[in-house]
Amino acid sequence: MHSLVEGTTLSRRSLERAVNSIGSFKQVAVDQESERRRTFDVRETVHEVVDMLRPSIKFQRHQLSVEIPEGLLVESFPGPLGQVVMNLVSNAMVHGLADRADGAVQVSAASASDDKFFVLTVQHNGCGIPPENLARVFDPFFTTRLGQGGSGLGLSVSHRIVTRILGGRIKVSSTLGEGCVFEMTLPKVAPQVVN
Repeated sequence: MHSLVEGTTLSRRSLERAVNSIGSFKQVAVDQESERRRTFDVRETVHEVVDMLRPSIKFQRHQLSVEIPEGLLVESFPGPLGQVVMNLVSNAMVHGLADRADGAVQVSAASASDDKFFVLTVQHNGCGIPPENLARVFDPFFTTRLGQGGSGLGLSVSHRIVTRILGGRIKVSSTLGEGCVFEMTLPKVAPQVVN
């Protein structure tokens, strides 16, 4: 009897996770398809994106964590924001942690000091970017892994989304052998039109 109850409980939890994952996939798909502006919680949106990424990284030993407080509400474009997070996390896995067996990627966010902006950070403890490449990482088609899973477009597209759609800015810092930090400063209320 105990095994039956335990099996039923496990099945129920699995179904609940499946329902939540499907809901996340649907919301991310809708947001990405429409680039529509709405009020959303940054933590929830990032978790939806991370949930979509987990199946592709579950066989790697890397840790992916999210450190974002609840209630960080913004009026912006969740689909493009999710695309940037997806690009940066994927970039970390393909490039930054390629030679590590047990790397770590962290996505974090917090309100900026003036409360009109928030800072979203994606960082990892991978190989880092050589100083001579640091100024070029946002250039279209720049990659050090051409033919090995890199197209040179992910960071360029992310830069364009952050600056032109979300109305913010993005910068990167890196120390060889210690990893990278991508820091985005984004308005809590995205501009209507960004040139």
